Amino acid sequence: MLKTKAFGFDDCIDIWNIASLQRIAELKVLVTSEQVKQNESEWLAGGIPKSYLLKGYCKAALSSYSGFLVEQNQEDDLLSIFGQHKGSAIELSALLDTQPSNVEALLDGLKKTSGEDVIRAVKTRLNQNVFRRMLINIYSGSCCITGMNIPEVNRASHIISWADDTRKRLDPSNGLYLSATYDAAFDKHLISLDDDYRIILSSEIKDHYTSESVRDYFIKKEGFKIKLPSAYLPNKRYLAKHRSFGGF
Repeated sequence: MLKTKAFGFDDCIDIWNIASLQRIAELKVLVTSEQVKQNESEWLAGGIPKSYLLKGYCKAALSSYSGFLVEQNQEDDLLSIFGQHKGSAIELSALLDTQPSNVEALLDGLKKTSGEDVIRAVKTRLNQNVFRRMLINIYSGSCCITGMNIPEVNRASHIISWADDTRKRLDPSNGLYLSATYDAAFDKHLISLDDDYRIILSSEIKDHYTSESVRDYFIKKEGFKIKLPSAYLPNKRYLAKHRSFGGF
């Protein structure tokens, strides 16, 4: 639509290059004013489907993009704190958790339109993205067991699960970067680590699974020491708690 008539928004024709929330808000005001004009809007003279403007699709898309930018900016702010932090993992976790959030304006808007479930989903997605990016950084993007460096198949695993302790959700020492198979096994307490960061197997794997693939993936890995992260070693107290849930 802006290619047809820019109305002074020539800088917004490539919408994905707009990083200013203020500019998106200004563009949204323009879209609203043109929507009110109905068929008299100059945008509709260029053969653009009327529904894009008149049914509010463009305005809704701009709102979604604003939300994306707010989350992205907040994520970048938290990762900047992570990059500059020189203290312990516990101190970092507390700092990230209490950091004033520029996502509050978005959440206030969501309260009016989408409810508490959506707000929780936004906060969860933001925190999970930050946690994942921290682990990718300290593990150099590679699974600490296999060395696999394909991000699509690797997972940011919590030692103490996301649901069990909210205070440890952003603690990088509460994480392991694992390829999907080992992430699933760790999550189900089929494998764990001892205090020397060596792989240990649950009795369930040893007693009940005997296929060749199990031998290759698990039995042969017993006693293998993981590749340690460049910072924030896995917390041994967290590992002890993880082991307490399995038959190790």
